[in-house]
Amino acid sequence: MASTGCRMLVRSKDGVELFQVPVKAEDQIIKSDQRQFLIEGLTTIQEFTPDGNCVFLHQPKHGVVMCNLVGEPNVRIPFLEQSQGVQMMCCSPKGGYLLTWERLSSTNPEQPNLKIWDAKTGKYLHGFVQKNLKKENWPYVQWSHDEKYAFLLVTNEIRVYDGDAFRSEEVRFVEKMRVPGLSSISIPRTSNIASYLIASFSPNTKDKPARSSLHRYPCTTPTKAASYPSIVTKSLYQADEVTVHWSPKGDAALMALQTSVDTSGESYYGSTTLYLMREDSTDVVNVPLPNNSSGPVLDVAWMPNPDKPSCFAVISGRMPAMASLHHGTTGEPIFLFGNAHRNTISWAAHGRFVCVAGFGNLAGAMTFWDRNKEKAIPQYDSATGVPIFPEVVASCTVGYGWSPDSRCFGVSTTSPRMNVDNQIRVFRYTGEELKNVPWNNTQYQPDRLLQASFVPNLPRTYPDRPQSPAPRIEGSEEEIAKAKERAKEAAVKPAASRVKRYVPPSARGQSGGNSLAERMRREKEGSMMGAGKITSKSKFAGGDQATGKGLPVGMAPQKTETKSKSALRREKERKKKAKMEEEEARAKEAAAAEAAKQQLDPEKRARKIKKTLKQIEDLKSKNVSDLNEDQQKKLMSEATLRVELEQLGL
Repeated sequence: MASTGCRMLVRSKDGVELFQVPVKAEDQIIKSDQRQFLIEGLTTIQEFTPDGNCVFLHQPKHGVVMCNLVGEPNVRIPFLEQSQGVQMMCCSPKGGYLLTWERLSSTNPEQPNLKIWDAKTGKYLHGFVQKNLKKENWPYVQWSHDEKYAFLLVTNEIRVYDGDAFRSEEVRFVEKMRVPGLSSISIPRTSNIASYLIASFSPNTKDKPARSSLHRYPCTTPTKAASYPSIVTKSLYQADEVTVHWSPKGDAALMALQTSVDTSGESYYGSTTLYLMREDSTDVVNVPLPNNSSGPVLDVAWMPNPDKPSCFAVISGRMPAMASLHHGTTGEPIFLFGNAHRNTISWAAHGRFVCVAGFGNLAGAMTFWDRNKEKAIPQYDSATGVPIFPEVVASCTVGYGWSPDSRCFGVSTTSPRMNVDNQIRVFRYTGEELKNVPWNNTQYQPDRLLQASFVPNLPRTYPDRPQSPAPRIEGSEEEIAKAKERAKEAAVKPAASRVKRYVPPSARGQSGGNSLAERMRREKEGSMMGAGKITSKSKFAGGDQATGKGLPVGMAPQKTETKSKSALRREKERKKKAKMEEEEARAKEAAAAEAAKQQLDPEKRARKIKKTLKQIEDLKSKNVSDLNEDQQKKLMSEATLRVELEQLGL
């Protein structure tokens, strides 16, 4: 497919603009002082089609408008009729449908506010009433990757529709997937497998723990159970919400379960546990994190290329956090990016380059890595060709993302998150900033910029290109050697004379502390773990942290942490509870043994069986879906009871 170049769509309070982004610093660009808008005026939200051929934008005055980005851009105003109140918008995986949500009408509460539209023509197809909206549950209607099925989230169940059912006059669902306590679902937008997978989450109740499950549709084993069967389920007490990350092949999901209260007392902000669920396994993998990290999971991201062996990156632990690369099947760590103040992972579309950054409340430092080489990507000194690793910082970053050709990484500071210094910056995959951009950042300052994002393209539109070779330096060997030596000397920063810090008497003689200042000092002095490949002898594949055997060179063994008084009290209470449960179990076993003795009388047993059979006859007259689990088990035991009654001969 021919390349059309990478473009960036910029939304500001003045209007919407489309720019062609340069690939190299020496590319010539034409910068005009007169701005050319696709749409003038304020817009609130935007949604691209998966192929990037058009974008849907919401204007408060006109509603949802469509801008065609193929060839000469043109705009249809309005595209969706009576859509001025739209607040959320989502496009289906193949771009056939557009889902919108707006507040329920106070004058006509029965009027649908969750609406499905034809994304090609803008025709209204069908709607549902959705009173409350939770962003973590959006979208409430999700299509399969091929748009063959649509799944609607309702109370305690998922309703399944044919993909083209919304285009017919009478809309009916084809099946109900009952999941008690259901609060959210997730469906992969890309998939290479024949079946359709659905991830569901049910929060904890008074008598049941939270459950995160993986389901297959359609179910290969028909059942009349009270809940839809799952491939694999993970239960966790006190889990409040889940974030699902699907693999690019759609055959595995990472479940990040978040709890608001950390029972161990180590964190005020709760804890996060990461689990790996696969379509071809009934086992749940508790993803092992480096150093047995007990801190939060800051970010998770799958390598997006389905043609390469699957893997995912994780940033976990307290600052400076550890970034690690994990095997997509076993979940085991295979490479460490090292400790640094990072909380964001962003993969390029081809899965070759990855940016590990510290955005949000961090300083904005970025490191670019080559996944294939497992090395940080260097820049090259233009005069000497010596690889250098300058510090790359994009402070106050709000939005970020890779270009579809994987050669550029864009960051933006936008309003209303940041109401000062609004701007757009573009970096090459090496970390070199492109100064020859076609827009003027002063026009967006101080608080005029709303969003800046690359226009997407379909996969395989651009080739997977490796790093460009190092520049060739002309001159004699002696001149080149001297230039390289000067560059190396300039790159080495002279060590400043250090004044010894004050250490209180109680802390003297110790190897180090765990305060923020101490951790930052250890990182600066180079005592934090650096990048490296994990071998089978390391701790992460079975080494010993306590003795230090099998650890990477230079890594100190972890100290055994002493438990706090509250942790010891909770442990004592757990042991007491376990002892009480064991005694109750013994009492139940004794009662069961006594009941077994009473059942030795054939006449008594026959009377009990006849009584149970009479109850079964009464249950047969009821609807199976209304029966609870015990009643269904009793119904299924009829044949066994009749055989036993016949054997008694009474």
